[in-house]
Amino acid sequence: MSMGAAAIVCNVVLFAITGVIILTEGVPREARYLVLTLLMLAVPLLSAVVLVRGRAALAGRRADATGSPTITLTRAGAVVCNLILLGASCWETVVQYPYPEGNSIIPFAVLAIGTPIVSLVALLAGGRSAMREKGRTGGGELGRGHTTRG
Repeated sequence: MSMGAAAIVCNVVLFAITGVIILTEGVPREARYLVLTLLMLAVPLLSAVVLVRGRAALAGRRADATGSPTITLTRAGAVVCNLILLGASCWETVVQYPYPEGNSIIPFAVLAIGTPIVSLVALLAGGRSAMREKGRTGGGELGRGHTTRG
């Protein structure tokens, strides 16, 4: 399984578990928990969409799709959002330290911290592979399909 596929799976699982928690526990009342919940729903969804679109563009081997400004901008936005989610998840994990009884909080905290890390690696690696692909297929010397390396 590639890093991109693992990131997509982690994002879908985090989104689903957060949704189940909202359905069972209700919407949080405190502002910090509400913001964290919105981040836990929006960022995995954005990351999964960006990763799936990037994989589809690479599978189609279209150089214009992998290096287009729209995909580059959404990828950069997803990276920033994942950094924010990682910071918020780490902060909330530290603030919540005397964890409540039960064994479900620790796996969720690991998932909440691990998903943005895996997503960041996949997004950053995907951006580099897209740039390499663009260099091989059409972004080289004078735009004539020549690679920049001899």
